[in-house]
Amino acid sequence: MPHFARSGSAAAPGHQEMISRLAAFLRAADAVLDAWDLYSDEHTDLDGWPYDPDAYDDRKAERDQAVWAALDPVREEAGVLLEAAEAHLERIAIPSVQTRWMWQLAQLRGALNSIEAAHEEYQEFRSAQPQADKGALQAAADFRNAEAWHALDTWILHGRAVLEIHTATVRAAADRRIAATPPPAPSPTASHTTRR
Repeated sequence: MPHFARSGSAAAPGHQEMISRLAAFLRAADAVLDAWDLYSDEHTDLDGWPYDPDAYDDRKAERDQAVWAALDPVREEAGVLLEAAEAHLERIAIPSVQTRWMWQLAQLRGALNSIEAAHEEYQEFRSAQPQADKGALQAAADFRNAEAWHALDTWILHGRAVLEIHTATVRAAADRRIAATPPPAPSPTASHTTRR
């Protein structure tokens, strides 16, 4: 399991790659939700009822699968990102801290627990049913994705808080380096004035 730096640099080697994967997830999830909103607007009446419920449910399952697949590359390291963000919050100067960040991190932690529970249930099904056919596996995956949807949506809504905390940490570290850098020594000619 990767670890993060608790002091010194803003991030340990590999942390920036995890941040990049989280940002990629958020971009992909936004694209999936934009496509879903367009589909939903075109295939429901003014009260939000689908014209074809079966097709609508199939499209919703595709949405859920796409968001799960987008999160999968960062899912196992999401806990590390949350730990790093929590540790970074302790080192960021108070004026730079957003009051919502701690609440958002708590929401993300709870959502991650739900996502992991859904994943474990799916893995248990696969272990218990090694001969399951493709249809049964797809049904189990669809169930997992639907069960995890609210938690996935929480990561879409609040995952940017992790990016914001990372950026604030990097900025604070850069400010400290600039403040610690001594001013350049005056050049020998600068101290002499020319008389006319």
